[in-house]
Amino acid sequence: MSFRYRKKISTRRRESRRWRDPVQKALRPENIVVKESKMSEEKKTDAVQLLGKAIDKCGIENEIATFVKKGFDEKYGGNWQCIVGRNFGMHLECIEFVHMCISKIAIILYRC
Repeated sequence: MSFRYRKKISTRRRESRRWRDPVQKALRPENIVVKESKMSEEKKTDAVQLLGKAIDKCGIENEIATFVKKGFDEKYGGNWQCIVGRNFGMHLECIEFVHMCISKIAIILYRC
Protein backbone atom coordinates (compact mmCIF):
# COMPACT_ATOMS: atom_id res chain seq x y z
CA MET A 1 0.00 0.00 0.00
CA SER A 2 1.25 3.43 -0.86
CA PHE A 3 -0.21 6.45 0.80
CA ARG A 4 0.45 9.92 -0.36
CA TYR A 5 0.66 12.50 2.32
CA ARG A 6 -0.34 15.97 1.42
CA LYS A 7 2.29 18.47 2.37
CA LYS A 8 1.02 21.13 4.76
CA ILE A 9 1.45 24.68 3.53
CA SER A 10 1.75 27.50 5.99
CA THR A 11 -0.72 30.38 5.85
CA ARG A 12 2.06 32.83 4.98
CA ARG A 13 3.09 30.73 1.98
CA ARG A 14 -0.53 30.30 0.93
CA GLU A 15 -1.05 34.09 1.02
CA SER A 16 2.06 34.66 -1.06
CA ARG A 17 0.62 32.42 -3.77
CA ARG A 18 -2.53 34.51 -4.13
CA TRP A 19 -2.89 36.52 -7.28
CA ARG A 20 -2.16 40.18 -6.85
CA ASP A 21 -2.49 43.18 -9.11
CA PRO A 22 0.72 44.05 -10.90
CA VAL A 23 2.36 47.17 -9.56
CA GLN A 24 1.79 49.07 -12.79
CA LYS A 25 -1.93 48.37 -12.60
CA ALA A 26 -2.39 49.02 -8.88
CA LEU A 27 -0.43 52.26 -8.64
CA ARG A 28 -2.17 54.31 -11.29
CA PRO A 29 -3.03 57.95 -10.57
CA GLU A 30 -6.71 57.33 -11.36
CA ASN A 31 -6.87 54.84 -8.47
CA ILE A 32 -6.15 57.53 -5.84
CA VAL A 33 -8.95 57.79 -3.27
CA VAL A 34 -9.32 60.75 -0.91
CA LYS A 35 -10.43 59.28 2.43
CA GLU A 36 -10.64 62.44 4.52
CA SER A 37 -9.79 66.07 4.00
CA LYS A 38 -9.79 69.40 5.79
CA MET A 39 -8.63 71.70 3.00
CA SER A 40 -10.05 73.56 0.01
CA GLU A 41 -11.09 71.70 -3.14
CA GLU A 42 -8.33 73.41 -5.13
CA LYS A 43 -5.61 72.18 -2.77
CA LYS A 44 -7.17 68.74 -2.63
CA THR A 45 -7.12 68.35 -6.43
CA ASP A 46 -3.55 69.69 -6.51
CA ALA A 47 -2.55 67.07 -3.92
CA VAL A 48 -4.10 64.27 -5.99
CA GLN A 49 -2.38 65.50 -9.19
CA LEU A 50 0.95 65.90 -7.42
CA LEU A 51 0.66 62.42 -5.93
CA GLY A 52 -0.05 61.03 -9.40
CA LYS A 53 3.12 62.66 -10.73
CA ALA A 54 5.10 61.38 -7.74
CA ILE A 55 3.93 57.81 -8.33
CA ASP A 56 4.97 58.01 -11.98
CA LYS A 57 8.43 59.47 -11.21
CA CYS A 58 9.42 57.96 -7.86
CA GLY A 59 9.95 54.36 -6.92
CA ILE A 60 9.93 54.22 -3.14
CA GLU A 61 7.75 55.69 -0.41
CA ASN A 62 10.43 58.07 0.89
CA GLU A 63 10.88 59.64 -2.56
CA ILE A 64 7.11 60.01 -2.99
CA ALA A 65 6.83 61.81 0.37
CA THR A 66 9.71 64.16 -0.49
CA PHE A 67 8.27 64.94 -3.95
CA VAL A 68 4.79 65.77 -2.59
CA LYS A 69 6.14 67.82 0.34
CA LYS A 70 8.45 69.92 -1.85
CA GLY A 71 5.69 70.47 -4.40
CA PHE A 72 3.29 71.82 -1.77
CA ASP A 73 6.02 73.91 -0.11
CA GLU A 74 6.80 75.58 -3.46
CA LYS A 75 3.20 76.21 -4.46
CA TYR A 76 1.52 77.10 -1.16
CA GLY A 77 4.44 78.00 1.11
CA GLY A 78 4.35 77.19 4.77
CA ASN A 79 5.56 74.12 6.54
CA TRP A 80 3.98 71.06 4.88
CA GLN A 81 4.70 67.52 6.03
CA CYS A 82 3.99 64.25 4.21
CA ILE A 83 3.80 60.67 5.48
CA VAL A 84 3.68 57.75 3.06
CA GLY A 85 3.44 54.14 4.18
CA ARG A 86 1.52 50.92 4.51
CA ASN A 87 1.15 50.65 8.27
CA PHE A 88 1.24 53.56 10.69
CA GLY A 89 -0.88 55.25 13.32
CA MET A 90 -1.48 58.95 13.67
CA HIS A 91 -3.08 61.57 15.83
CA LEU A 92 -2.62 65.05 14.41
CA GLU A 93 -4.02 68.43 15.29
CA CYS A 94 -3.29 70.49 12.23
CA ILE A 95 -4.58 73.43 10.22
CA GLU A 96 -5.01 71.60 6.91
CA PHE A 97 -4.65 67.95 5.93
CA VAL A 98 -5.64 65.37 3.35
CA HIS A 99 -5.61 61.58 3.76
CA MET A 100 -5.33 59.68 0.47
CA CYS A 101 -4.96 56.00 -0.39
CA ILE A 102 -3.78 54.17 -3.46
CA SER A 103 -3.75 50.38 -3.43
CA LYS A 104 -2.41 49.51 0.06
CA ILE A 105 -0.40 52.70 0.49
CA ALA A 106 -1.71 55.57 2.62
CA ILE A 107 -0.59 59.18 2.20
CA ILE A 108 -1.07 61.95 4.76
CA LEU A 109 -0.26 65.52 3.72
CA TYR A 110 -0.67 68.13 6.45
CA ARG A 111 0.34 71.58 7.66
CA CYS A 112 0.51 72.51 11.34
